[in-house]
Amino acid sequence: MTEQITNLLNLGPTSAKWLAEIGIHTQAELMEVGVVEAYCLVKARQPRASLNLLYALYGAVHHIPWNMIPPETKTTLQQEVATFRFGER
Repeated sequence: MTEQITNLLNLGPTSAKWLAEIGIHTQAELMEVGVVEAYCLVKARQPRASLNLLYALYGAVHHIPWNMIPPETKTTLQQEVATFRFGER
């Protein structure tokens, strides 16, 4: 059985609410959509979502506290967000 979003590392009530708005309720759903796409979908609906959410999602999937993610990984994630296009997987 997959973990509910609310049980994952880094993700609190606000993150869980935002993810629920885009149809993500479990770790499996987050992994299926992907961290970058999930972040972009949330950001499109919630402009105040910061890059910390991106790092939190990555950390939740990889079991890493968001503030322990290496700078080079954060840079790569930011680049993926910058080049993300909806509908292209």
